[in-house]
Amino acid sequence: MSRIKSAEFARSLIVKIILTAVLAVFLTAVYRSSSTTDIPVSVIEAELKGLPAVSGMQQCGTREVLHFLEIDTTSLDSFAYYKSTQALGVDEIFIVKAVEKEDLESVRDAVEDRIASQIKTFESYGPEQTARLKHAIVTIRGKYLLYCTAENPDEIEEVFLNAL
Repeated sequence: MSRIKSAEFARSLIVKIILTAVLAVFLTAVYRSSSTTDIPVSVIEAELKGLPAVSGMQQCGTREVLHFLEIDTTSLDSFAYYKSTQALGVDEIFIVKAVEKEDLESVRDAVEDRIASQIKTFESYGPEQTARLKHAIVTIRGKYLLYCTAENPDEIEEVFLNAL
């Protein structure tokens, strides 16, 4: 009878070891998929420049980020900001690499305030602009953030995510 219990114990132990190994592999895969590589924003920016949506935009600097998005860029590692050249254009692409992941909370809040403000401005007379703003993308991966209201935002987000 003790042989039967011993065999059952051994099988139980093997099953537990296998399940623990599967769990460890799963957790490793989840951890790696949520992390990002440490690449410069300029690399992401270079990949985006080939897209038609970006070609109709102008590249902006620190002053425009502060003026339009109300974000102080001195607390950021790096950024790229593109804005529509049209007076009534709402197309924007903003890519940020933060020093620390926690720094992205204030950037995300500022971007969401920008979207809400733009919707309020355009909702009474700009249905096309309002639709773009309502479908804006704000994506955070690791220490990176993408804000996009450009044409085909899903395509831009895909390039952003693949670069990371």
